[in-house]
Amino acid sequence: MKTKRSLLLTITLTIIGFGLISCNQTQKSSNTEENVKHYRHILFSETVFDDIKGTYPVTAEGAATINTYKFTYDDEGRPTSIEFVRGNELLDYSSTGAAKIVIEYTDNQEIRHFFDKNNEPKLSRGVYKYVFDLNEKGIRTGLKFYDKEGNPVENDNKIAYYTWEKLEDGLIKENRYNLNDEETVLNEFCPFYELRFSYDQDGFVERMANYQADTLYNCTVENCGDVGVSYFLFDIDEKGNLLEFSVHNTVGQYSNLYFGWARFASKYDENGNVTETAYYDQDNEFLSGKAVPVRQYKYDEHGSVTEVLFLDKDRNLMDHPSTGFAVIKYEYQENGQPSDTLRFDKDMELIADEA
Repeated sequence: MKTKRSLLLTITLTIIGFGLISCNQTQKSSNTEENVKHYRHILFSETVFDDIKGTYPVTAEGAATINTYKFTYDDEGRPTSIEFVRGNELLDYSSTGAAKIVIEYTDNQEIRHFFDKNNEPKLSRGVYKYVFDLNEKGIRTGLKFYDKEGNPVENDNKIAYYTWEKLEDGLIKENRYNLNDEETVLNEFCPFYELRFSYDQDGFVERMANYQADTLYNCTVENCGDVGVSYFLFDIDEKGNLLEFSVHNTVGQYSNLYFGWARFASKYDENGNVTETAYYDQDNEFLSGKAVPVRQYKYDEHGSVTEVLFLDKDRNLMDHPSTGFAVIKYEYQENGQPSDTLRFDKDMELIADEA
């Protein structure tokens, strides 16, 4: 039996906004062709320090029938809103975590608020408002989180604020703190305190490294596997596709994260949609045990995911060891809103939802 559900298709997690409310607002924007751009995807990022950028541009005409991220910019080229839309319809399965982000700027701050598909304020990772501190060059130096009433709060990873510093070697140093001003970890699955990020000449992130006292550090707590975790490497191509994500200890050895994988590699179609992701362990062998080594994805002409296939290393359908699903199918209304989610085993027998 079909059951209506909300569809959540989020790759990375992140960021975002709710209204232009400051009397100190400095930006001006207009809904002209020069100020509005559409993109199929959002560039991969591992830190909220990064700008939100689109990849795979789409014409205004194409955006009438394709799911796109609609960026509206001010006259200084800064985004003032980012909407996930098909035509004029806001969609809730954005990779940003919000159907709409509204951004305002003051002389030394960037403020983001968040909206759902009904244009109502929504939580983003447990908070309603992001307030970035900017230096004289407009570079982010810090971030604080606030609730609906404007009170400082911690996000869902128990982080109240971030600080960033550009070091002499060009790396971006990141630290995070709770409401008691105690340094805290990124999250329970990545228990790192100080991180340093490096970028290539195109501005794509290449490496996220775990540091302690100016020294590359090997995290050895439970979630960091049996050989420890020190840094992540990212292979991003010229179009902004994340081809590979790998996890290493201080001497470069692959290391399993909490989820069991040490590396994944993805393939893309001509529109930048992920068609397959394969997962490997620290011996660089396909993931096994209670995990699925390969996932494949199918899309409709609008760019919405229609099927997720769970496959073994030989690309045969397999039932997920924990859930029993082998295929997930997503159905949509004509305007792009999700309508149904159906699950099947490897024999394509429909699995009924639990009451």
